[in-house]
Amino acid sequence: MALAYDQLKTELSLCTGTRKAGQQCNGSVYVCGECGARGCKQNQGTCTEQAFDVLDRCLKCGAHTMQPVG
Repeated sequence: MALAYDQLKTELSLCTGTRKAGQQCNGSVYVCGECGARGCKQNQGTCTEQAFDVLDRCLKCGAHTMQPVG
């Protein structure tokens, strides 16, 4: 029996931002160890709460210190 997406990520904080198509993001939330920015990791401009690009770079300060929020 396959687990639902939300069940797989129950120990992680999920992004409440909105994707371009209008649905909730539900991506994992991360925090920048340098500036404290919080948000998901996506392609540029994909989510309203995006804080990191796909290369783990913080969009606010440019650091590569992304850490998961539990």
